[in-house]
Amino acid sequence: MGRPQRHITHGSDFITVSWNKFHDHWKGSLVGHSDSNASEDKGKLHVTYHHNYWNNVNSRLPSFRFGTGHVFSSCFENNPTSGINSRMGAQLLVEQNYFSSTKLAIVTDLDSDEDGYAVDRNNVFVDSTTEITQVGSLTPPYSYTLNPASCICSMVKSYAGLGII
Repeated sequence: MGRPQRHITHGSDFITVSWNKFHDHWKGSLVGHSDSNASEDKGKLHVTYHHNYWNNVNSRLPSFRFGTGHVFSSCFENNPTSGINSRMGAQLLVEQNYFSSTKLAIVTDLDSDEDGYAVDRNNVFVDSTTEITQVGSLTPPYSYTLNPASCICSMVKSYAGLGII
């Protein structure tokens, strides 16, 4: 079986990833090709993840390099190594998510020589940790609706994924 591709790379821009189930995999989703790809990626990679379910994924929930990311109203359960990873100067706003048994739910100093930035806003952490070395300043340029972090897991488990309309 081939490896599913969940990469947003090489100057991609203005992408939304929503209502998906990521589960039982080594790596979830990557934004930004490599640490040495700044010339192509800086100023691009504006990516939003919302209403997704991440379960039993080892890392990259997602991982960002260089770009700007907004991760909101999503559920993260039983993820053993690292969660949302901001590196190489990426700016992330992480809000209204529920993290359960997710080691390093939000991290900014992992896997690259340059740290990223993150804003942790109104998330719920149960048996989950964070390691934010640089607080960011991202404000999305669009309107959006948040769902309460306390009930987001039941919502995305019911409505996210293949075959649900």
